[in-house]
Amino acid sequence: MRKQTKRKAYAQKTGSLTGGKDLALKIYFAPMEGMTDGILRQAHRKIFGGVDVYCLPFHKLTQTMSLLTREERDISPEENEGLNVLPQALTRDPDQLSAWLFYVSECGYSCADLNIGCPSPTVTKKGRGSGMLLDLGYLRSFMDRVFSSTLPVSLSVKTRIGYDSAEEWPRILEVLNDYPLAHVTIHARTTREQYSGAVHHDAFSLALQSGTPHPVYNGDLRTAGDVEELLRDCPGTEAIMIGRGLLANPALARMIRGGAEASREELAAWYMTLYEDWKDRFHETLALGRIKKLMEWPAGEDIRRKRLLRRADHIEDCIDAMLGE
Repeated sequence: MRKQTKRKAYAQKTGSLTGGKDLALKIYFAPMEGMTDGILRQAHRKIFGGVDVYCLPFHKLTQTMSLLTREERDISPEENEGLNVLPQALTRDPDQLSAWLFYVSECGYSCADLNIGCPSPTVTKKGRGSGMLLDLGYLRSFMDRVFSSTLPVSLSVKTRIGYDSAEEWPRILEVLNDYPLAHVTIHARTTREQYSGAVHHDAFSLALQSGTPHPVYNGDLRTAGDVEELLRDCPGTEAIMIGRGLLANPALARMIRGGAEASREELAAWYMTLYEDWKDRFHETLALGRIKKLMEWPAGEDIRRKRLLRRADHIEDCIDAMLGE
């Protein structure tokens, strides 16, 4: 089969194709632009832990290959000291991706991710993100170009299960399984479904059965119970990615591993640490705004807490709004 030939040939050349299975569930912290920066990553590791890999918000690559100041800071080794991070790129140009992978290697990292799962219309209309799923012929030629030479780091992919319909998923898998990817993160929804509606566990099960390299499940994991349900529906799951669930409950990864839920003292320290560090990096107004945005996740549909948050003028008022009786 073409899949086996390409993957094995590349593995023999680079040593990147691994065998065996890690029985311990691996947990990735999904990125969210404007929120999950180095300050949040470091605070989360120190206070709660439980996460194996912190994923960086994607770099939107351009022809000039120039990064924004915040992007350079976010990927810098100094920003991520003591962390296992996964840089991510958004592009449909294989030459841009190849050049960026060398930059990632120079930063000292061993793996990087290509985002072909972002469903934002501003991204997909340019054929990037999950817009690449509309033309699988181009996706294949893109991957052929990327893997035509030895890569300086391993490459993983984050994808959706289709653009318009989940029926597209088997054909997408056929393409992805043809290449020696480090892993494939699968948001089990289509682009049209965005972040709402039921997730497709059956699509993830298909990836598990098809030989997809180290599939990572992503989509609506808000509680430890959600993870238990996923593992029942999809036995053999090696890894999961959680975003909003960890913003709502920063102790979730620890709880999934059998640890304690967050104490009031930990949550107060979490919010205060983030506020003080964001204030030092930016300014007080922006720091307070970020804290309020972060608190929207645990507040959920609690109208009273949301009202108190809107009125809060100081970090202490925000913490009282969230953690008060």
